[in-house]
Amino acid sequence: MSDLTLGVIGVGSVSICGNHREHNEDNLYVSDILDRLPLYIVADGMGGQLGGEYASRMAVEIIPREIRKRQVGEFRSSQIRNAISEAISQANHEILASSHIQPQLSNMGTTVVQLIVRRGRAFVAGIGDSRCYRYRARRMDVLTRDHSMAQALAEVGTIRQEDVPSHRYNHVLYLYLGSREVDRGATEVKVLTLLHGDRFLLCSDGLSGVVSEKEMAEILSSEPNAQKAAERLVELAQTNRSRDNITCVIVDIGHVGDSQTKLDSPPVPPLAGG
Repeated sequence: MSDLTLGVIGVGSVSICGNHREHNEDNLYVSDILDRLPLYIVADGMGGQLGGEYASRMAVEIIPREIRKRQVGEFRSSQIRNAISEAISQANHEILASSHIQPQLSNMGTTVVQLIVRRGRAFVAGIGDSRCYRYRARRMDVLTRDHSMAQALAEVGTIRQEDVPSHRYNHVLYLYLGSREVDRGATEVKVLTLLHGDRFLLCSDGLSGVVSEKEMAEILSSEPNAQKAAERLVELAQTNRSRDNITCVIVDIGHVGDSQTKLDSPPVPPLAGG
């Protein structure tokens, strides 16, 4: 059974333009630590400066709005999974509609990766190649699947898995918000039981593409403060010569007790980058 005293005890987030871009097309959403439904999102926009930023900003505005409309705070896991999928589908619909109405936004799109923490469980979903990792007992686990052409080729055995990072189609996505294939919402919503000490990392490929899992684990194991850990990861991505925008969110899990005051705290506006 899930330990219902486990929840979010620390959060860190950073989103920067990086050394090689003139504009930040990433956006993020971070719930207040006392929010009754903790929700975290990273979105990496595509389609040029204006379109990419607009699409990622739409994602981090629409998905929280749609999830909260469904009042999933007391729901069972299956209902939360459905709410996540429906919220992603609605965001996709609105992004597609905007790209058709405004010519300057044509072909825009965005990745999205999100985490909800509720009642001793984590709910994780991703579209595109932004990722969610879990650090537990000195081990990094990737919880999401990249929807890139290179990863698809590896899964059918056309190329080796170890060749994916350097493959020419590694950053060519076949699934993202702004594509008709996402009409039915998330392809998969994982439900995971929390343990005390779990750390979740959500990031755009400006970080995951240049910082190894070993390097991630070293920082997450040595830096207890979530905000400082996020800053160190972004600094390392810059040191490793990331050529993209860099965004990450770290969510720490621990025992929060049964305080009804905490559970009933009203939501606060999101922190957004971009």
